[in-house]
Amino acid sequence: MNRVSPARLFPLILLSMILTDGTARAQGEPPVRLSEIIVTPSRFGISDAVGAPAATLTAQELAARPQVGEDLFRVIARLPGLAADDFTARFWVRGAPNGQVAVRLDGLDLVEPFHLKDIDGALSIVDLPTVRRLDLYTGGFTADYGDRLAGVLALETATAPTGPERTSLGVSATSLRVSHAGRTSDGRAEWRLTARRGYPDLALRLRGREDDIFPRYHDLAVKAEWALAPGQRLSVHALHALDTLRFQETGEPALNSRYRSDSGWIRWRGEWSSGLVGETVLGASRLGWNRQGDGFFDQRLRLLLNDDRGLTLGILRSDWSRPLSERVFLRAGAALQRGTSDYAYGLLREETVIREAALVTERRTEQVRLSRSGTGAALFVSPRVALAPGWIAEAGLRAESAPARPGEWEALPRFNLAWNAAPHTTLRAAWGRHAQAQGLHELSVPDGERTFASAERAEHRVLGLEQRLPKGLLLRAEMYQRKGYQRRPRWENLVSLYNVFPEVQTDRIRVDPQGDDARGLELLLERRAGADVAWGWSAGYAWARAVERVGNREVPRARDQRHTLQIELNYAPNPRWNWSAAWRYHTGWPTTDVSYVLVPLANGRRAVQRVLGAPYAARLPAYHRLDLRVTRRWAPRWGEVRAFLDVFNAYDRVNLLGYNTSPVVRGTQVEARREAKDLLPFLPSAGIEVSF
Repeated sequence: MNRVSPARLFPLILLSMILTDGTARAQGEPPVRLSEIIVTPSRFGISDAVGAPAATLTAQELAARPQVGEDLFRVIARLPGLAADDFTARFWVRGAPNGQVAVRLDGLDLVEPFHLKDIDGALSIVDLPTVRRLDLYTGGFTADYGDRLAGVLALETATAPTGPERTSLGVSATSLRVSHAGRTSDGRAEWRLTARRGYPDLALRLRGREDDIFPRYHDLAVKAEWALAPGQRLSVHALHALDTLRFQETGEPALNSRYRSDSGWIRWRGEWSSGLVGETVLGASRLGWNRQGDGFFDQRLRLLLNDDRGLTLGILRSDWSRPLSERVFLRAGAALQRGTSDYAYGLLREETVIREAALVTERRTEQVRLSRSGTGAALFVSPRVALAPGWIAEAGLRAESAPARPGEWEALPRFNLAWNAAPHTTLRAAWGRHAQAQGLHELSVPDGERTFASAERAEHRVLGLEQRLPKGLLLRAEMYQRKGYQRRPRWENLVSLYNVFPEVQTDRIRVDPQGDDARGLELLLERRAGADVAWGWSAGYAWARAVERVGNREVPRARDQRHTLQIELNYAPNPRWNWSAAWRYHTGWPTTDVSYVLVPLANGRRAVQRVLGAPYAARLPAYHRLDLRVTRRWAPRWGEVRAFLDVFNAYDRVNLLGYNTSPVVRGTQVEARREAKDLLPFLPSAGIEVSF
């Protein structure tokens, strides 16, 4: 018998759901508010409202968690399915890099929202205290989100407090923050301004390292909102970020870099008594990247680098939803995007190589100037239907094309199902196809890439259980698989991670995957603290496997994390004190072995040549660390004072990112000497915030 794929059945499923008769509700059954039902598995939410649906933490609990640099992305990296090292805020989602995760802030999709990109985005440009709601989807997300293979992070910023205007000043070991929020006397208009200046350069000076690295960054966010009429709100937003880095190490060329990001957008949201809800966003973003390198490797091999990139994007997006009956709720929307990118890349690189049994110095040069532009669009429709008592289904169909490949459309069906099997038991399932196009700014010009590849694709399959247990316990369990195909080539450094000149390193290889497979099991048991419960805790375990098919072998992804264990404790005896601890363990990440051979030369001498082993065929030791945080609040009549003490890696565990290797020649043999590349050691920090 011939098998029928879910994609072929999808149009029939969609049509039958839209035509479902709303009179099929059993007599006496209460109406279902379909707009409030969560049909998506793999969702983690954070809200400023205690008891919000599927909220894993409140915003206050999020702020009380141990953290480095008070960075939002670093805090949520502890959620199941996520992985990140100590240096970067870019978390991986179920074996997929952060570039496959969409970040949407107040309705606008952000591009590379990170500071200090030369060290893989050490901090995000979204300031933690400004966020009041967060929705993270690590798989199976519905048709209203597109152009990403792995996940979605949707953020909503805080509204102004009721009452008088509020100003906050905060200072910590690495940053200074100021915010101001207020609303008009009639309550119809409100505003919020937040500015942050990071000074890790000062901290490095105190440690005597200002000659090595000199980073600076700042960001600014502005939001103003008006109530035009009952149910009608208009807001204006601006987000600016700038960071610079100067790096100079003995025997290495100097780097000077500057990155700038500016976005402005208008957002309208409306709601009518009929249940019709709409949102329209009109925005523009301008990003600029500049890297300049000059100097010598080993005091004799010249490097001269100038890398300028620019990206301009305009976006118009409109989403609408409306209940068609008590059993059918319809969502639909469209988006239009226009973008232009510019590249100006120049490189002079000298390196010593072995040619015809002789050591020679070769010059590699590149001079590239490119400009690319295009228009993309997207459409989606997604009806949600109460099929039977306790059964909610949502079928979605998304069609999209990207500015990099205009006119090349992807049709992406998706299906989600939720079943309230018992008063405290919910089962959720998701199947869907997802695609991600190459961004206009993502050409790997240093590696010779000049044309954009077709969109990459992936298929998600997720099955989840949510079980509420006695004594306030909540159990979540999920199984997932994400199969990727039509992958495009990429260039990757196997050994020299966090190198500021990655394109000129000898460990850089081209990876041509035929496909990938990520699958796993995630378990989370938690008990939330509340008004009558001082203790809260959570314990999570995940088994995962993320590999690529490259040639005739399976290669682990760089953050393939087979076993992960996470335990968190939170103690809030009263509104003044909060104590929290977080311990994390995972098995070691893949790494690549390095060896050396002696190559005879024509002059009778021998030269040492480095040989890379099979990519990611070895493993680092297991990783574990304990973080602690204590927060104290005071509430004088004029405002609030909050102070915190944070301890990262409390027992000073030596965790490894990889190894630096060097050759040791012993007679006619050569050995590789390995020196561990450590992640962050014991690191205390403190800060204080005053609001008035």
